[in-house]
Amino acid sequence: MSRIQLFSVDNSLARRLGDALGERVTVSMVQSLESAGFDGPGIIVIDHAAISADRSLASSISAIAHNAQGRAIVLATDDLGTDQVLQAIRAGASDIIPREATGEDVSSVLSRLLSNAVATQGVHGRLTLVLGADREAAAILATDVALALARHKAPGLLIDCTLPTSAAETYLDLKAAYGIASAIGDIERLDASLLSDALARHEPTGLSLLTLDGGTSSEPAGIGPNDIVGLIQLLRACYDNVVLCAGSLRHMGLLREMASQAHDIEIVCRQSIRELDGCRRMLEQMDLDPSTKTRMRLAVWDHDPAVLLDGRRMADTMGLEQVLPVPIDRIRTANAFNAGKPIMAGPDHSPYGRAVLRAANIHVQEKRGTFGMDKVRRALLRSVERAA
Repeated sequence: MSRIQLFSVDNSLARRLGDALGERVTVSMVQSLESAGFDGPGIIVIDHAAISADRSLASSISAIAHNAQGRAIVLATDDLGTDQVLQAIRAGASDIIPREATGEDVSSVLSRLLSNAVATQGVHGRLTLVLGADREAAAILATDVALALARHKAPGLLIDCTLPTSAAETYLDLKAAYGIASAIGDIERLDASLLSDALARHEPTGLSLLTLDGGTSSEPAGIGPNDIVGLIQLLRACYDNVVLCAGSLRHMGLLREMASQAHDIEIVCRQSIRELDGCRRMLEQMDLDPSTKTRMRLAVWDHDPAVLLDGRRMADTMGLEQVLPVPIDRIRTANAFNAGKPIMAGPDHSPYGRAVLRAANIHVQEKRGTFGMDKVRRALLRSVERAA
C-alpha cells in the first residue's frame, strides 16, 4: 500500500488527506524522516503551519528533500501567492495544495504523484514478453504461461495486444471491456483496488486480463509508446507476474524498451521458412543489445522432429542461444481455443504442458510411478492370499 508521510501535528489535516484518497493510501504523521522509514512507495506532505517561525520555508523543504530518497514533496499551505509557490518549487517541492482543501482538490494532485511513486519506487513484478509472427500462437502460449504462473505462484496479469480482437480474450472465454487506453486515462488513480474492479478475471486461477482494444475491435487512438511503457511499469508494481503478448504491436522502439525490461522473452515461431524470416527481420529492426538477447528464447511452436528445419538451425539464424521445443496436439489445441477452456487452466502433464512450465520457469516435481518389483510383489501376495 502507498503511504503519505505528513510532517504535521494537525490531526484534521491528516484526516482530510485520508478521506480524499480513501483506503488505498495510509497517512502517517511524522516529525523526522529517520523515524518515518521508507517501506514501500509514497510521497511526503509538509504542513506549512508546522514549520517553526525561526526557519524559512525554503530551508525546511530543502532539508527534507535532501533526505527524501527521491520521494515527491508536496507543500500544504494557506499562502498560495506566486512568490511563495516559486520559493517552494525551487526548494524541491513537486506541487502545492491548499491546506484546507478537501476531496477532488487534494486527490487530483496526490493521486498523480502517488501513481508515479508506485511506478518508480515500488517493487516491480516479473515481466515476460512474448513475440511472434503468428499472433494467435503467441497469444495461446502467453495465456498458458500466465495461467501456469497464476496456478503455481500468484495470480498475475496478462496483457494481450492482439488486434482486431484479443485472442487471449477468446481463449479465456472472457469479455474485456477495459483496455489499455482506459488504463492510461486512469493512470493517476490506478492501483490494485481499481484494477481488481475494472479488469476481466479468469475466476478459476485469478488471472487478470488487459487488452489493447478494450472490446472495441479497433486500435486505441491518442496514446503513444511512452504512455504504454509508463502504464506497464505501474502495472508491474501492482502484480508479481506480468505477461505481455506483443501481438499486433510493431513499434520497434516500444518493443525494444519492453525487451530491455523483460526478465524472459519468448520468440514464438513455427518450423517455417516464412515465419522464420519474419521473426528474424523483426529482431533485426528491434536492434537489441547483446545483454537483452541473452534473455531471449526461441519457442518452436508445433515442434516436430521430422521437419528438417530444426530448432537449433532456426535459433542460429536469429542469433539466439536458447531453444524450447513446444509440441502441440493440434486438435486438442483448436478445441481448447474454440471452447474457451485453456489447456493450462488445470494440471497438464502432456509434452505441451511441460514445455509451458519450462517457459514459465516453473519446476514441478512429477510423481514417479511405483517401482516394478513392488507391483510384482503385491501381485504375488494377492495370489497367495487367494490360494489361502
